Amino acid sequence: MSWLGKRETERPFEAFTLDRVRQLFSNERDLRTVWEVEQRGRRSVLVGTAHFFPYRFHTALRDGIGGADTVLLEGPLDEVSRRKVIAAGSARRGASLYDALDEQTLRKIHDALAVRSPSLGASRLYWPELRGGMQDVLGAEIRQLEPWMAFFHIWTEFRRRDGWIYSVDLDAARIASAMNKDVRYLETIEEQIETLGRVPLDRMVSFLKSVDWEAYCRQYVRHYLAGDLTAFMAVARAFPTFCEPVIEERDPILLERMTPVLERGNAIAFVGITHCRGLLALLRARGYQVTPGFHRTDVRRNP
Repeated sequence: MSWLGKRETERPFEAFTLDRVRQLFSNERDLRTVWEVEQRGRRSVLVGTAHFFPYRFHTALRDGIGGADTVLLEGPLDEVSRRKVIAAGSARRGASLYDALDEQTLRKIHDALAVRSPSLGASRLYWPELRGGMQDVLGAEIRQLEPWMAFFHIWTEFRRRDGWIYSVDLDAARIASAMNKDVRYLETIEEQIETLGRVPLDRMVSFLKSVDWEAYCRQYVRHYLAGDLTAFMAVARAFPTFCEPVIEERDPILLERMTPVLERGNAIAFVGITHCRGLLALLRARGYQVTPGFHRTDVRRNP
């Protein structure tokens, strides 16, 4: 299975320019966080996903999933799993993120969320029941949440305001389901919830307090769209979930669970982009040939 696009230098300049102009009027983008992994003639594709993003990659996802026998997702994204996440995060049992924030940071968050977009989308995956008629996102209900739930509620509200309504993972799950593909999960929702509970509170506080959110988002988008994994990882290092329980401890587990499928070949695996550096290194160490590439989108094909 080959899912690697041609280099831009191999395409006529006029076609390249026309595609770029079309993309100015479309939310569709080229997908460059793509690697083909091969061993003993068995080829599969690894895709580094953005869990929430302001652009979509539907054409790339349809093409990649359509050519695969098996689709691997990091975890389940169905309604039952969503409600388990809400239940787990809605009853705080320990420290409060709200109470750990100083007054200046609370004002920063309040000001950042003052203007909200009415758009609905992927960033609302887990949070609709939590908002209700809440006028202040930092109100009493936030105090009752587990720190990780409170943080992601704040952060997804902030990004949704700027149109971060898409999810590579969620779109891949929906497309794979519509195509009746053999979909398998690398983790259970219970494992993912347990991992979220291990994200250090001080990393959440530090991010909310010290990081320039607008600059972070701009760099996140730029490096993801460019497929620049090194630059992306340098930026992502500031995010709370860039920590040992989420990244270093899970990379080997994800690899072990995807290996039997990769050994058969013709699979496409979707994992969070921050896992790709570790997974690619582990795959190379096991003798896999790794070829970076991208999927070029022809926006004229989009509905």
